[in-house]
Parts: sequence; C-alpha cells; structure tokens
Amino acid sequence: MSTLDFKQTIAFVNLANTLDYQYAAKKSGITVDELVRTIKALEEELNVKLIRPEGGVVELTEIGAKLLPLITEIAQKHAKLLSVVTDYRKKEAEEAIKVTVVPGFANYQAAPVVKKLAQQHKMNIVEDVDPMAQLQQGESELAFISYAGKLPDDFEVLSVGTDDLVAYIPARNPLSEQKELTFTDLKTEKFLTLNHQNPFAVFVQQVCAAAGFDPYSVFEGEKGRTLVNMVALGDGDNLVDGTINK
Repeated sequence: MSTLDFKQTIAFVNLANTLDYQYAAKKSGITVDELVRTIKALEEELNVKLIRPEGGVVELTEIGAKLLPLITEIAQKHAKLLSVVTDYRKKEAEEAIKVTVVPGFANYQAAPVVKKLAQQHKMNIVEDVDPMAQLQQGESELAFISYAGKLPDDFEVLSVGTDDLVAYIPARNPLSEQKELTFTDLKTEKFLTLNHQNPFAVFVQQVCAAAGFDPYSVFEGEKGRTLVNMVALGDGDNLVDGTINK
C-alpha cells in the first residue's frame, strides 16, 4: 500500500495547479531540482506517470488529472495535521516552566535529576551565561546557578550540591597528570578566562582572591566552551567556575 508524504503531495498539487516548475518550486519552498525529484519519487511510489512535458509545456496526464482532487484532499489533511501538531507544541512550550541553566550544565551532578524532572513536569531548559538575569527579568521561573550572590528578598535559594573549582589543563602540561590541583600548583601558569565582567568570572576571581591567588589571564573570552577548545589546542589553561567544596 502506498503512503504519500506531505512534501510529495504539496509539490504535486502546486505543480498541477500552476503547470510551472519555477513557480511551483517557490510555492513549495524547494528548488526546481528538488521539485523534479519529488514528483518523480511520487510517480514511482504510485507507479504511474502524473506529469507529461510537451514541448516545454507542463501538462497533467489523464491519470494525473483524475488523481489531482484526491491528492489535493490528502495534502489539505496533511497541512491540517501539521497545523494541529504545531499549535499543540506551541501551547506546551508556553505552558512549560522555563528553567535557565548555566553553560555546561550537563556536566553538573544535578543535571540528570533536573532533566528527569523536566520530562515529568513540562520544564523547558535553556542555557544562558547569566541565568540570574533571566530570572530577575521574568524570562524564566527557575534558574540553575553555580553560585549565589546578593539576591532580592523574594528570591529563594535551594542548594542541590557542591562542585569543585575546575582548571582545564592541556595534555602536554605535566599538571594534567595530577588528579587534584592546588592554587600553589597554578601560580606560574597562564590562563584563558571568561570576560572579567561575566558573573561566573567575577565569582572565580573572588574565590581565587580569597585563597590568595591571582590567576594570570592572557586572554578573555565570552564562552566557556570556546576557551576549553582553545585549551585542548594547547593555548593555555582555563579556569572554570564552580562552587568550592568546603
């Protein structure tokens, strides 16, 4: 039994109604070559010839003309189906609790638990360099952050665990062999750090300063992932934020 997909039906209906490959392709949102391949695939699926080019003029075959009303009906039902699904997904997204998380959230121990909750309770998780700003601006209902500074009185903070401060080290650096690092180990190293105005960077600077350590930054970037990739290429060490285990 043949199963026609939406791309095939809409392409045929547009071509049958316009008899113009250029216009039908534009109306279908595909190229002319894609339209030709789609119509051919439909003809192979039905095992009949639907379009007959005659001297550069596009014409429907006898069976193509007979099938046009039926395929048009199928295309309309496909369009209705997609519309219903699209509206449902939009409604779900609007109803979902928006949760903003820090970049690299997947690496946190709490990530699997939060993701499981998101599946069970319609939570929409998005990454942002400043989750607190999203929360304060009303762009999200919850925020997963790696530190908490001074917060408004009506904000509640729930601790879900602690993480070590992490330094990414190039493989060629002897320090990469160590399982743990001290600030003393890092005092002579050069660092790639987040922009000093970034909330994460400010937190790292505060933690380092409290330990009597001032990391020597040779480059400031906007995204932690980019810095980690640069470290992997051997461009320097990357000090990434987290909360210090006490």
